[in-house]
Amino acid sequence: MSKDDRELRVRVFGADPAHAEREARELRDELRELDGSDVRFAERRLPGTSRDGAKGALLTPEVVLVITGGSLTLARAAVKGWVEVRKSRYVRVESSDGTVTELKGAVSGREVKELQAHHERERESPEASE
Repeated sequence: MSKDDRELRVRVFGADPAHAEREARELRDELRELDGSDVRFAERRLPGTSRDGAKGALLTPEVVLVITGGSLTLARAAVKGWVEVRKSRYVRVESSDGTVTELKGAVSGREVKELQAHHERERESPEASE
């Protein structure tokens, strides 16, 4: 397998195209910190000549990042960690071998704060020490 055949394509979805763009830029910046990785935006495909509707082609709320070089296993782990931070995050990781993995955020920031507050209350209650 040549070096060019080893890549990950990460589709970053958002509530709207601008949100997907912001999320993709944040993920790209994090992935660029990995040693030996090259992270770039995939070329955007322009809509064909067919008419998709009265106002033209629909904008899809996704942005594609391409990751090459470095450890792709490490890149996958970094993407997974990035997604899990926010409940609203959703990505689709496509390997050059055809493997597809969909990742969705775990918990929201509000939920984390509620869990932390609950944990603190349990630690402070006299019943917890018995």
